[in-house]
Amino acid sequence: MQMANLQLSVRLSLLLAVFCVVFLMIGGSAEADIPASDPIEYEVASGDTLWSIAAGNSDPDQDVRRLVADISRLSGVDADSIFPGQILLIPTD
Repeated sequence: MQMANLQLSVRLSLLLAVFCVVFLMIGGSAEADIPASDPIEYEVASGDTLWSIAAGNSDPDQDVRRLVADISRLSGVDADSIFPGQILLIPTD
């Protein structure tokens, strides 16, 4: 009886350890999409396009297409659906 209790304890401990490892792996992948620093807010002006906003806020060595996609994803907008006065989120990394 004592041996059965010991085996059950070992099995439960192993199950708990596996659960913790899986939970940590899932949590780590979710954090990969979070920018390292807070995005800046940009108010869309008349005549702005997502491309022009991204080009004006990108580094010379940065791919503007990637920044357009990041702004679109962070702000929850499509490239053709921005309007003056709208607030967009621009990643700072």
